[in-house]
Amino acid sequence: RTTMKSNRQQNLQDVLVFALLVAIGVAGRWGQPQWAFTPTAAAAVFAGFYLSRISVAALVPLAILAISDLILPAYNSVPVLLVTYAAMVAPIWLGRLLRGENRGAATAWKIMLSGFVPATLFFIASNFAVWAFQSDYEKSFAGLVECYAAALPFYRWMLAGDIFYMTVLAGC
Repeated sequence: RTTMKSNRQQNLQDVLVFALLVAIGVAGRWGQPQWAFTPTAAAAVFAGFYLSRISVAALVPLAILAISDLILPAYNSVPVLLVTYAAMVAPIWLGRLLRGENRGAATAWKIMLSGFVPATLFFIASNFAVWAFQSDYEKSFAGLVECYAAALPFYRWMLAGDIFYMTVLAGC
């Protein structure tokens, strides 16, 4: 009986954390002060850390994107949309790395990577997809470099947003 009550309480807590992360992510995407300064990756890292089932954790960034995309501009390309969604699910694995032992410097290093890696992965993957499937950039190495160069301001804002929101969520 105690186990059943404990499981019910944990399930309720998981639902509340899930809903809170999705709400923070959607509000952050809709009200972002600068393009790409959002809590999406941080919410995915935290979902991977907190939620016991990876499939449920993966639903956090997917729900954030799906709900907020109802109002935000379209991707104009299914491959770009798929790469965007995949790149936003990937940070869940960083949350998994943060579980377990807390060893001061090692944990701090993992948290720093969790702020840096999602923006970098997203920058590399999404801009390659834009160059390959959606853009007017020349389909050459020079065109690819031009595409990445044009996206550097977005990368800067996403990196700042990821670090900011990782700090906020970790502090909570």
